[in-house]
Amino acid sequence: MLSKLIISGLLGCTLLMAGCKTNESGGNFTVSGNIKNAENQQLLLQEVPYGGKAIITLDSITIDKAGNYEFQFIAKQEGIYRLATDKEFEIIFINDEENIKISADASNYSTNSVMGSNSTSNLFEFLKQYRQKDSSLFATLYNLDALQKQNGKDSTIFWLQKQKVEKIKNLNDFVETSITSATSPAFIYYTLGLGLRSMEAAKILALAKMAAEKTKATPLIEFANLINAQVQANTKASPLNAGEMAPEIAMQDADGKIITLSSLKGKYVLVDFWASWCGPCRAENPNVVLAYERFKNKNFTVLGISLDDNKADWLEAVTNDKLNWLHLSDLKKWESSVVNTYQIEGIPFNVLVDPAGKIIATELRGQTLQETLAKLFP
Repeated sequence: MLSKLIISGLLGCTLLMAGCKTNESGGNFTVSGNIKNAENQQLLLQEVPYGGKAIITLDSITIDKAGNYEFQFIAKQEGIYRLATDKEFEIIFINDEENIKISADASNYSTNSVMGSNSTSNLFEFLKQYRQKDSSLFATLYNLDALQKQNGKDSTIFWLQKQKVEKIKNLNDFVETSITSATSPAFIYYTLGLGLRSMEAAKILALAKMAAEKTKATPLIEFANLINAQVQANTKASPLNAGEMAPEIAMQDADGKIITLSSLKGKYVLVDFWASWCGPCRAENPNVVLAYERFKNKNFTVLGISLDDNKADWLEAVTNDKLNWLHLSDLKKWESSVVNTYQIEGIPFNVLVDPAGKIIATELRGQTLQETLAKLFP
């Protein structure tokens, strides 16, 4: 084993949704348009701090008789803003351009439209689809809860439980795709916040880190650091005992897609921590290959977690050692998030997890690995 040299509720996010625009000098912004069915109502322009801080009201006007309005404001950087009346009407927008026109109908959210702000347009479309998926999930949860309280038919309850799982996955996949394809730091920040409602913290952390690296935006970097600190605080003292739930893992595969350990629930999983530069790991790989080939058709798989810091070396080793299973890495060597979470003091190291996500055993190598699996799959 190679020893490590250095171990260097929803989350309480308190970061202000401060600027992400590349123009550090900021500028003057105008948002204007027309709001039907809100004539003569007071309209507020507000900055939206993210994660629990009070919304900041920047200005207020009265919408004219024709429904027209206009605000001019100064902002240092890109952020999230809101137009709101006292009649529970609100529109979220992003100040990614200097002149933004937003038209809406206070009695029909589906008619909202924007000109001059691509990020706001993307946000409108995202929220439209998110609300549809979230509403569908809520209806399923409501019906499932009601049926369980009434001791309903098991077959119907089972069907609704299956629907719940599928709808949560569909919602989370949609949020993840929206985050990974977005270029606006403000859009990403807002979407990460919604993701906290239904995603594991480790998955949000992986998405936040990826977004921070891509955009180099300070608020996203700070957001990722905050979540990382919370995740570490919640997991670092947890022993890896048999019968306990295996800590979540969320990392990118070679194509950049974030995969979680929990997505493999339903299978026996050997979580294998290794690296291309680790001689003992490479020597153990043929044994892991043998186990995989023997038991892969018996509801068993391997999840490779690499402590590499060079992608080319990592993938070359995967190919050369014929490791034909799923592989993940954040390419941070001993600074990888899994090192502390799984209390890794050296590699190779592995954890065998059952279909429910509970730990069966750790540090299975050589003949011990083969014998343990043979007992599970006689």
